[in-house]
Amino acid sequence: MQSRPRRRLPLLAAAAAAAVGLAVVPALVGSDNSIALAAVDPMTFPWTPSAVPAGLGQPVFEKDSNFIAARYGDQSNGISVTTDVAEEDFWTIPAGARSADVDGDEAKVYERTVYNGSPESANAVTVVWKDDANDWTAVTGSGQYADVDRMVLFAEALRDQPQRVDLSLSVAPAGWTMAAYKEDRILTLSESGKTDDNDLTVALTDHVGTNLSAYGAEDESAVTINGGPALLGRQASGAGDFRWILEATTASGQAFALQAPDGLTRDQVIAVAKGVTYEP
Repeated sequence: MQSRPRRRLPLLAAAAAAAVGLAVVPALVGSDNSIALAAVDPMTFPWTPSAVPAGLGQPVFEKDSNFIAARYGDQSNGISVTTDVAEEDFWTIPAGARSADVDGDEAKVYERTVYNGSPESANAVTVVWKDDANDWTAVTGSGQYADVDRMVLFAEALRDQPQRVDLSLSVAPAGWTMAAYKEDRILTLSESGKTDDNDLTVALTDHVGTNLSAYGAEDESAVTINGGPALLGRQASGAGDFRWILEATTASGQAFALQAPDGLTRDQVIAVAKGVTYEP
């Protein structure tokens, strides 16, 4: 069987934009050697299933420096797709794993046990293959979906069609990449691509507070984000440094908190906050 070409879309396009010399938005270049900002494309997950079993609902996305995944249903009774993995050793594939064909690519299929953040476990079947883009991808079915033939067919039917994640940014520090994305509620960007003391984090919250005392913030001021009231302050982070903290709502009305390094100016923090979107 001839395999179809598969492309990989970046989860965040800021790094790609910088690499090919796309212009940084002039109005978002800070003074005093502050970090420059750039417009970025919406974040996406590269695969879309042709069909999802009834009852599993919409996907929940996660990412760290080693992978990106979409999960349908519960971890112990659902289906997940994990991709953008550089090494096969990311999975513990037993020596006796059977082989299968996924759209012309050789795959390994094996049974394992998965956990859902508790001692309770469930049986699972994982199909792992390396596609034409040299990325390792896996489909895992757990609980009632732990069926070898069913998961091979599910993997075969994946479409090279990106899905936009729920929580996203339209403006970010130029060249920074996604360090973590947790269950459509928290995203973290950093210059290194890993979480560190100078990263930028957006987290969904229940509401915008009346003050920022819970963050230990100082120098609070009222600002306007997306036409609504917001709060901006600074958190001491030692050695005279500080981090920005901002609470606001997206244009769709979802409350969020933004933490950013002091390398950004006040106006840049506001610009990033205005670009936070949440579209579940």
